Amino acid sequence: MRTAVSQEKLKAVWSAQVGTYGPLVSWTITQRTQAQGLDVRIALLKFDHGELQALVSVHPGNQEVGGFFIRPVPSSSKPAPPALYVHPSDFRSTEISIGKAPFVLGATLTVPVGLGPFPGVVLVHGSGPQDRDETIGANKVFKDLAEGLASRGIEVLRYDKRTFVYGAKLGDSISVDDEVMADAAAAVTALRARPEIDARHIFVIGHSMGALLAPEIGIRSAPVAGVVLLAPPGRPPWDIVLSQMRFLGASPKEIAEMEQKVARLKAGTLGSERLLGAPQSYWKDLAAHNGIGMAKKLGAPVLVLRGTRDYQIMEEDVAAWRKGLAGLPNVDTVILTGLNHLFIAGSGKPGPSEYDKPGHVDGSVIERLAEFIAPEKE
Repeated sequence: MRTAVSQEKLKAVWSAQVGTYGPLVSWTITQRTQAQGLDVRIALLKFDHGELQALVSVHPGNQEVGGFFIRPVPSSSKPAPPALYVHPSDFRSTEISIGKAPFVLGATLTVPVGLGPFPGVVLVHGSGPQDRDETIGANKVFKDLAEGLASRGIEVLRYDKRTFVYGAKLGDSISVDDEVMADAAAAVTALRARPEIDARHIFVIGHSMGALLAPEIGIRSAPVAGVVLLAPPGRPPWDIVLSQMRFLGASPKEIAEMEQKVARLKAGTLGSERLLGAPQSYWKDLAAHNGIGMAKKLGAPVLVLRGTRDYQIMEEDVAAWRKGLAGLPNVDTVILTGLNHLFIAGSGKPGPSEYDKPGHVDGSVIERLAEFIAPEKE
């Protein structure tokens, strides 16, 4: 592994995974097992603002590290009871693939029962490696959305993100187009080609980073009937990182160090340093994507949703969209009381640890989306 992954690369992976969790407080090996001829150690990592799990594989002979992986701690809680808005008898799930070699991606179509034609939706993930369900902690945001909408006669396509499937092969030169745009456009193309789909009524729903990019995806995949922006960023990405750190109680030293890094990034002098595991080129590329400007050019209805307990995307983000799109027809902004960044209801001060509690996307979100996409079905 030493030859395949440099110390700098390993440090970058660590920073990218744990950057918002604060300092490491303690770690404990919780399990020892074997897989594919390697000894595997599973460790619980405790930070100031949450917990993660590390998996380390070791060659039994020379004790060299063969692999290193960080993931959310699997929930020990029982799964949440099925969401009341999901009616399994009203839809079926079909496995397909999207994209082209060498980056073919697995995907799931959630198809309503009946002959159609159905309005269609493509779901676009937030930042980081995400599976097709957008599994975050104990929750599956996109699975909830897909099954909830399919229960209301709306077909949904969700897919594994390229960084989730091919992360190790992508290298440092990955762009936002590589990470998100190309595959989202391929997903729209695949959905539009389905015989049961009403090609005039295809929508793009983006979450977080995916919401920022949804209007641009809509233009690239034109014509689309509309876009939904779930918790869209309205500030530069580095400002959002600093905002989250302050909200979660990072130390003055940690904030000062991040502010210095951000200043170097904005000045173009970050060099080989990384911000949360990503190089300067990636951050500049992401910041160059003007979601509000693209929404103005889209020429299709826009629905913006945010929960009041979302500490990752704040009211000022939504205010930027509201101001930027003021005066345009068919733009609606909805603020949902008590919902967090995953659009799951909760109480108290929000934080990363609550994502480990099983829940479901709130039914009010499904209702709003269904009304926007297929008002005639309501």
